[in-house]
Amino acid sequence: MKLYEYLIEGVKHFTLIDPDKSVDYLRIAKLALDAGTDGILVGGSLGIREGQMAQMVRDIKTIAHVPVVLFPGSLTQLTEEADGVLFLSVLNSLDPYFIIGAQVQGAVLLARHFPRLEAISTAYILVGDGGAAGFISMSKPIPYTRPDIAAAYALAADYIGFKAVYLEAGSGAPQPAPPEMVRAVRKAFSRILIVGGGIRSGEVASAIAREKPNVIVTGTLAEERPEKLGEIVKAIKSGL
Repeated sequence: MKLYEYLIEGVKHFTLIDPDKSVDYLRIAKLALDAGTDGILVGGSLGIREGQMAQMVRDIKTIAHVPVVLFPGSLTQLTEEADGVLFLSVLNSLDPYFIIGAQVQGAVLLARHFPRLEAISTAYILVGDGGAAGFISMSKPIPYTRPDIAAAYALAADYIGFKAVYLEAGSGAPQPAPPEMVRAVRKAFSRILIVGGGIRSGEVASAIAREKPNVIVTGTLAEERPEKLGEIVKAIKSGL
């Protein structure tokens, strides 16, 4: 099954593992897999050496029975060891480099060196404080109180032709995108909707799952309290 077809079906849980933060990444991956996660995202915003990503993905794939997908924060984070890549454009960045500049360079790298990777064109929309991703990409995150603006960005992504929208509150966010914002974006965008950042409890995960995104991502929780992943996964599945 193609990655796009896998992602578009139902509501799934993905665990984000950041090579810069997760020294014991195989342990986190195993706990996530045992908890029932539906996929592993690998990537981050800072401090990842070229080659580090390839080794990490290779290691995780030795134990994973689910897709391992790149979530690249820079051009150095590409490797054909993965099952696919979220080809990100930060729509609400104030710097054209993060909207199209890096993507032009990345497209050439993918075509020449990583043709096997399935690329999922993804509109990355930062909300709340945006976390490290918002700071690094020089973005203007959308306030939690303005789901209409988030929906407008998602609608633009739909007309442009993106395969996915990633609604991101940022790593370690104090709170996730609220359900009403997820609902508004879901209404505006019919393809893959990914929601991440600030999801720390089953109750919150269940509330977001009811708005029918395709993927709910937990990252900081996996690093700090991986034993809670089972609660999150169970809540997502039972909340539908």
